[in-house]
Amino acid sequence: MASHHLYGALIALTCVLCYHNSLNCGFVFDDISAIKENRDLRPHSSIKNVFLNDFWGTPMHKEQSHKSYRPLCVLTFRWNYLLHGLEPAGYHLVNMLLHTVVSL
Repeated sequence: MASHHLYGALIALTCVLCYHNSLNCGFVFDDISAIKENRDLRPHSSIKNVFLNDFWGTPMHKEQSHKSYRPLCVLTFRWNYLLHGLEPAGYHLVNMLLHTVVSL
C-alpha cells in the first residue's frame, strides 16, 4: 500500500513540476476567444447556452459556428470565471490540478 502512495506522490510531483511555470503566464492563442470573449462563461448568461452553443459561444444553428461541442470544458471555464474572473493564473492552477487528478 505504501508503494501506491509513493507512486501517487511521484505522479503528482511530476505534474506540478511540468506545469507550475504556467501559473505566471497569461492567456494565449485560442484562450482569448474561448475565455475572454466567450459570453457563455459570464454569470449573466443562461447556463443553458453552454449546451446550445459551440465551444466559442456561437449558437450551433448559425452558419458561423465551428460545431465544436464541448459543454463540459465550457462548464469548467465558467466555474473558473466565477472563481477567478479573467485572471489567467486561476485557470492554469485549475488545469494543473485537473491534470494531476486525471493522471492519478
